[in-house]
Amino acid sequence: MRQTLITGIFRGTIALLLAGIFTPALAAPAQSTFTYSINQGKEVIGEIQETLTIDAQRYKLESKTTPLGVAAIFVKDTILMRSEGGYGAGGFQPERFEYHRSTKPKKDATARFDWAAKTAEFSFEGKTESQALPELLQDRLSALYQFRFLPKPPKTQTLPVSNGKKIENQLFKYGGEEMLTLPIGKVKAMRYVRERTPDDDGIALWISEQWAAPVKIVVTSKKGNQTEQVLKRAKLDGR
Repeated sequence: MRQTLITGIFRGTIALLLAGIFTPALAAPAQSTFTYSINQGKEVIGEIQETLTIDAQRYKLESKTTPLGVAAIFVKDTILMRSEGGYGAGGFQPERFEYHRSTKPKKDATARFDWAAKTAEFSFEGKTESQALPELLQDRLSALYQFRFLPKPPKTQTLPVSNGKKIENQLFKYGGEEMLTLPIGKVKAMRYVRERTPDDDGIALWISEQWAAPVKIVVTSKKGNQTEQVLKRAKLDGR
């Protein structure tokens, strides 16, 4: 899972995903919806709503990102992302990923992952490209869920991740446990960090045993600006 800060958040952040309370050995609620706040300092600049649906050995993830407040004056884009594929004891195995921008359709991208043929096909900007499909591949929506399936105790982890146009290896380093105070309450979480580089944003994410994916993400842009994304509301299995 980068022009202005706000657009960079929506493009560079692996969108924050949370599912209902479950462990890798158990089934998630049939459908859960989560709402996240995107903050820069004390200012709320956006909101993300995520929906996770699991049906037997299949999953579907949908994400909608909307700018709010002052950001909405300058950024009119709504970001839609979808991921679907297989779900089992080994975690999430994406088969299709879509990325759409409401005001910039030329930025749209679709990726298809053929695990039998071990190939990935990308469609964007009117062209189609292919690439070998590495083991453990995730897309930018499913990637964060895989942290629940990483080896225990936690360790440095490299994940091949697709943004819909290509596949890149992302190295996350384990940074210990912390107690966070969030809108959903106090949460004990493990921190993973992808270091900032001259070519890419840095990402810190917090994984709680209580949830299926990060409860918080902090993105540090290439210019050093920080934006955080936190869970503020959850609706589990239609309740």
